[in-house]
Order: sequence, then structure tokens, then C-alpha cells
Amino acid sequence: MKTIYSILVWLIYGISFVLSLIFTFIAFIATFWFDKHRFIPNKVMMFFGRSMVSLNPFWTVTHFGVENVHKGPKGKIVIANHQSFLDMPLLATLPFKMKWVSKKELFNVPVVGWILKMSGHISVDRGTKNAAKSLLAMNPPIEDGGMVMIFPEGTRSREGKLKTFKKGAFYASKDNNFHILPIVVEGTYKLLPPDTWKMNVKGNLYISVLEPVDPSGFDSVESLSDYVHGLVSEELDKLQRIATTG
Repeated sequence: MKTIYSILVWLIYGISFVLSLIFTFIAFIATFWFDKHRFIPNKVMMFFGRSMVSLNPFWTVTHFGVENVHKGPKGKIVIANHQSFLDMPLLATLPFKMKWVSKKELFNVPVVGWILKMSGHISVDRGTKNAAKSLLAMNPPIEDGGMVMIFPEGTRSREGKLKTFKKGAFYASKDNNFHILPIVVEGTYKLLPPDTWKMNVKGNLYISVLEPVDPSGFDSVESLSDYVHGLVSEELDKLQRIATTG
């Protein structure tokens, strides 16, 4: 049952990718001359991106704190914990859209990479001297009121446990006075654990948007990172208790 179900879900997601490519291309051609940050093609991509979660009748999604996105400056750096491949389609169910900072290798994958490029997402060459420099590409869209999303753990965690944060997003926040919008996801690792393509048929997903953090209140990148890590850790514990008790 689990195998057949997973094949059907991946098939639907594959169809969604193809449709996303077609309609993102149309949006790109129609708007590239005035939408320099490609906000409109990104909205199209996200519409199809959430299909794996939103079209699944056996998964429930619960949002908390969505109103917090309107607090503070419009442009922000968004950070979230990373549990599973499903984090991306889950985050796409939010009623606001973000650019993504993704590893360079994804941009070289046919279809996926084409969609990311047309949608104006940001490529980072992780583990090289150019990694910090490539993060500068996220400054213009934030300065123009957009939001850019980073997974500060760098890679997916195991069993939903929060890992240490890398400092790139926090250096960018302090250097440019960009507020940080922390988001916490819970339940994706149970539905699609790392290192497997098979999904659980039923499950509950939770996503919590916390209040933005003003970097000007911290005297160092380390103190800012530690504070946000504590907020995410505390909220993740809360969501896991909710998931356990139902």
C-alpha cells in the first residue's frame, strides 16, 4: 500500500513540475521586462510547488502565527528548520511567497533548475570561498520588499532534531539590518524520512511563523544566531508536543 501510494504521489508531483515549467515560462516571458526580481514567476512556481501537500487528502496542515509576517519591515530574511524534502512544498502553502537560497547543484538539474532560474531563486556554492559572496544576491529583492528563505542548518536533520545553525543568514541580517522571520516546521520527517522515497499515507503537518527578530538589538552575529536558534528550538518542542497529543 505504502509503495503504491508513494508512486501515485510522486507521479502527481512530476506532473506538477511539468505544469510549473510551462506556466512559469509563460509568466517569465510576460513579465521579465518589468519584474526584475521575478516575483510573479515565483508566485506561479509556488502555486504548483505546494501541490504535493495541498492535493493530498490524507495529510492535514495546520498554520500558526501567519499574521506575524506583516510585522516589521516588508523585506525580510526567512529561516526555517529543515526536516525533509517535504519542507519546501509545506512552506509553499503559506499565504506569502519567498525566494529560496538553494545549493548550486539544483540549478543544473533539468526542469527543476530551469524553474528555479526563471523564478529568480538564488544559487549558493556551498563549501567554497564564493559561498558568502553568492549570498549578496539576496540583498536586492529584500531591499525591494521581498523575502528570501534560508535553511540555516544547511542540510536536513534526522528524526526532527534541530541542528546547529550556520551563520550566513545572520551575517547578512546584521550587515544589512534585515529582520529575520523564523518559521518552524514539524511532521515532514515522519511522512517522508531522509534517504527514502516512500511516504506514509496519513499524517499531520504543522508550520508556525514566529515574530520577526530585529538584528539591531544584538551586539554580535553569534548572539543573534543563538537567540533565533533558541526561539526555533522552543517552538519546535511545542509543536512536537501538539503532534504527540493530537
